[in-house]
Amino acid sequence: MRFPASCKRRILIIITASFLAGISLPARAQKPPAGTNPGQAGQAIRVKVGLVQTDVTVFDRKGNFVPDLRMDQFELRVDGKAQPISFMELVSAGSPHDETLWAKTEEKRIAPKAEPAPQTSHPGRTLLFFVDDWHMAEDNVIRSRSALQTLIGTSVAPNDLVALAAASGQLGSVHELSNNKAAVLETLRKLNYVSPGVQDLAHPPMTEAQAVEIERNDWDMITYFVQGMTGQPWVRTNQGWVLRTGGGFGSAREASEAERTTRRRATELVQLSTGIGQRTVSALRGFLQAAEGLPGRKTVFFLSDGFVLQLRHGDIGQRLQDLTTAAARAGIVIYTLDSRGLVVGLPDAKTKRAPDITGAAAHAGLNEATAGQDVLNALAADTGGRFLKNTNALDAALAAAVSEMSRYYLLGWYIEPEKLQPGKYCTIKASIKKRSDLTVRIRQGSLDLSLLVNKDAK
Repeated sequence: MRFPASCKRRILIIITASFLAGISLPARAQKPPAGTNPGQAGQAIRVKVGLVQTDVTVFDRKGNFVPDLRMDQFELRVDGKAQPISFMELVSAGSPHDETLWAKTEEKRIAPKAEPAPQTSHPGRTLLFFVDDWHMAEDNVIRSRSALQTLIGTSVAPNDLVALAAASGQLGSVHELSNNKAAVLETLRKLNYVSPGVQDLAHPPMTEAQAVEIERNDWDMITYFVQGMTGQPWVRTNQGWVLRTGGGFGSAREASEAERTTRRRATELVQLSTGIGQRTVSALRGFLQAAEGLPGRKTVFFLSDGFVLQLRHGDIGQRLQDLTTAAARAGIVIYTLDSRGLVVGLPDAKTKRAPDITGAAAHAGLNEATAGQDVLNALAADTGGRFLKNTNALDAALAAAVSEMSRYYLLGWYIEPEKLQPGKYCTIKASIKKRSDLTVRIRQGSLDLSLLVNKDAK
């Protein structure tokens, strides 16, 4: 399939033979010209060595894209230093459905027009959907599948390329791009519930967040489980386990055994959580890797119930950093969506739980609601995307996100030689001059630009 030229732009650094990091002046026998410092002879002359194209989105206070900005209104900073912008372009690649949404939000009228034929030069989009079915409840799988079916049926244009993948691999290990809606929908129909994820079947059931608190030696949480397992009002003191005044019976040995069981359960649950989290990130990394060679800006939509990052175990932190670096190198933006919908952080009627005298379980429940979202927030922020949360209208949220990512500004700037040192990380930030009312979204975190050079210079 041929791709239009405008679709081939992505975040990249191009090194050519004519751009040299330094040009040494040859030694000469004659006397240096008057006014020249002899110590300067033989020094290198710095020149521009690479072009970076960075995609940026700008929104007003209502969350609407701002489409009428000029290049001189942008301010770009690399490691805090103002960076001149060499060129700017507004890229628009939406479907007729997206154009209708844009006109509505900007209060503009658009003339009706026929949907463009596949052979036209209308720029298409690369839309990649990754379902984290290892961390998704059964009803959320059903809702996500329905939302994706609606999105593909209404918002995908003829020139758009779409690919689907699931963390478990149930949709296949080869992620093929297609502009055939019927084929994509047929693949989507195969998406089913596959795993209860990180689940503890003992009583009272333990969650990932609770296991983390127990590993941190949170005595309120440990007490909650000791009381729940023994059915007695035990309290932890400096002398050990004692019964609360005025009730209960049993030996401190029973409470100590319950404590040991609680700690063992927490360790096992954290290990399980760590393993599944690593597998999920690795599967997403493989999905991104398959898209690295594709031209243009790519958008990955990551649907998940979220999961707790076990940063004290395994290498999940390094895997996430590698993933976001790979996304930057490939020009991939990640939008994440919490498939649970509106999250309140309280147990439902189906959850069996012990009396929560200390309030520790309720507190952990609230923490887990946000802790599970940390990975979703990080993936979106670090790649220039957005985290969609606390909405039960998943189809509307996805449609709005696709419409939003279809327009962006492409800023071009030249990099300095010292920024190309391997292992040197740079931060890139953008803002609009004298417009504090506007929000600018760009890749967060630090980027090793030498990795981008090595990738594209091969």
